[in-house]
Amino acid sequence: MVKVLVATTEGQGERDDDYAWAVDGELVYIPGVECFNSRCGCSRGFAGMASAKATTTALVVDRADISANDLSNALADSLERQGWLTGHWSEDDEDLFRDLFQRILLAATHFPPGSIIERDGDYVRLRARAEPLHSPFGGWDG
Repeated sequence: MVKVLVATTEGQGERDDDYAWAVDGELVYIPGVECFNSRCGCSRGFAGMASAKATTTALVVDRADISANDLSNALADSLERQGWLTGHWSEDDEDLFRDLFQRILLAATHFPPGSIIERDGDYVRLRARAEPLHSPFGGWDG
């Protein structure tokens, strides 16, 4: 079992610039690349691993059906599909992957399950606590 970050619509709308384009419940990661357009909002988003879409809120969950290796494989697959990795795993690819994987683990271990988190660049903070729920992507009991 590993704690992961998943997209959530809970807590959305508390900020005027919130957005939720990722699929509710999909695994997300904290991107390492952002643009310099202050109106873009990419510095606030979590990236969906399956949809490649973003959301400004993520939920920390315990996933009994996912191991750290599964999470690693899901992130690698997502990054390769989105063109962030060359597929040949150069040294730059390894560095990017390690950085993004570490960001997931650090955020997920810092907050208890049920935490709705938001980010501002490299800063991740608690937005709210959610009630325990069951997800079709793998239940958790908070």
